[in-house]
Amino acid sequence: MTYGLIGEKLGHSYSKQIHESLGRYTYDLLSLSREELEIYLKKREFSGLNITIPYKKAVFPFCDQVSELASEIGSINTLYFRDGLLCGTNTDYTGFLYAAASAGISFSGKKVLILGNGGTSLTARKAISDQGAAQILIASRRGESGCISYEDLKSHRDVEVIINTTPVGTYPDNGKHLIELSEFPACGGVIDVIYNPFKTVLLQQAEELKISHSNGLPMLVAQATAAAEFFLDENGFQAENERIIKMLRSQIENLICFGGSEVRARQSAQSHNKTFIRLDDPSLAEQVGRERGQLIYVPDSIVCTPQEKKALLQNGRAF
Repeated sequence: MTYGLIGEKLGHSYSKQIHESLGRYTYDLLSLSREELEIYLKKREFSGLNITIPYKKAVFPFCDQVSELASEIGSINTLYFRDGLLCGTNTDYTGFLYAAASAGISFSGKKVLILGNGGTSLTARKAISDQGAAQILIASRRGESGCISYEDLKSHRDVEVIINTTPVGTYPDNGKHLIELSEFPACGGVIDVIYNPFKTVLLQQAEELKISHSNGLPMLVAQATAAAEFFLDENGFQAENERIIKMLRSQIENLICFGGSEVRARQSAQSHNKTFIRLDDPSLAEQVGRERGQLIYVPDSIVCTPQEKKALLQNGRAF
């Protein structure tokens, strides 16, 4: 393997599609145990790697050089070679700031709430601090030092930006969420680093309240193109972000047809390369809506509740 992604349990990753869409190299996915990781990295039979959970800290000892940014965050997600030296850096930082900027979310002078205290939280914390946030709060269910509890949020209804860095709400646990956004009337920006589903409950609430928001797809793409620039020691790949985001969305989003001609819906499914699904039982909306790459046809005779419509739209758009 020359370039690729290393993690413990990769599941379905979009990293291969993103990197290979740049047209410069092949990119593989490799699930490794901790013991296998050590053996693999010591061999150095690769040109560049992305690192994901749970190895973003574990790779530090294998690097000859670590960027100041990665050291400050305490997390490496990109390994590359320069002059024969194995270097580690963090491009999640770049991806996070790209997602925020794309949604028009600013942190300067703001009171920011971060949900979660894991690796992504550390990256978000560094990025938000560098952007001049007035105050950063970390909410955790485990009660770690330096964090507040979710019960404590009652005293912080004035937060202006909310970032979810936890996996709560990720497929297959769609529908789960940690807070009610309506309880934070000063909030003007929401980022949820989850990208499966496209719209978590938190983001659907932001949409309803007309709050600027972003899911994790822009971050995923932007960290990958930033990594490609390190891999090849070239600039310019980040200019491809929007193209790649649109490509991925078109491939994996659902199209939902509420009524109309079933024949035309079937034709549209074929032309858009989607699996056709006819929904005759609205109680299955949550189950159907959590999958991807579908055209979901809801006959005129089927009446969906607002909650069922939200479930259908969590991974797509009305068509």
